[in-house]
Formats: sequence, structure tokens, C-alpha cells
Amino acid sequence: MKMLKAGALLTLLMGLGLSSSQTVMASNPRLCPVDQPCFTESYQSGNQVIFRFDGISGWDFYNVRYRVKGGGEKQVVNRSGRFTFKNVRPNRIYTISVQGCNSRFLARSTCSPWVQESVETR
Repeated sequence: MKMLKAGALLTLLMGLGLSSSQTVMASNPRLCPVDQPCFTESYQSGNQVIFRFDGISGWDFYNVRYRVKGGGEKQVVNRSGRFTFKNVRPNRIYTISVQGCNSRFLARSTCSPWVQESVETR
């Protein structure tokens, strides 16, 4: 089954003449694997790009990776299941990778495979 990426859906909606002040949400039903996080929403709202994710497994926390200015990558711990880029620029693609993790007492956390989602700004 072929799925439409959120960025492609936003591009399609932009062609419908939506203004930059409107919120456009890309919500497509997804079948999510049990062993990894699932993106539930990915959209641009004004000058922000918002990603929401969760998981069937009920993760203790998430690792989130994203590119930073200069080409490097940053990784942060996230417990909310929401990640926002602020002051986004038009005609750019904003991408994050997310990994669900469970904490283990006196041991390394066990984590899922990485999953990725992108939003193209208007």
C-alpha cells in the first residue's frame, strides 16, 4: 500500500490557495508497527512546524533527531510526544527522526528503530 507523505499533502493543499496564516493539518490514517513510534500529526501552523507522535507500546521517552544550521544533527530527549520547529522559513523541508525508548533500572534503555517524518513549508 502506498501512503502519501505529509509534505506531499501540504504541497497539494498549498495549490488550493491557502494563505500562510492558515493552519493546514496533514492527517492520514496510518497503520503503525507495534515496535516503533507513530506520527499522528505533522503540519505547519503559521511560522511553526509541529510533529506529534506516540506509540502502541507506551514508551517511557523518545529520542528526537533533527538537522541544525551548519549541517550537523542534534538529538534531544522528549517525553511529550510533540516536537515544534519555531520561526520556520518558507519553501523548506523540516524533518525529524524519532525513536521510542523504555528505561531499564541500572541498564541501558531499550529503543525502537528510528522513524522519520517531514513537512514542507509554504
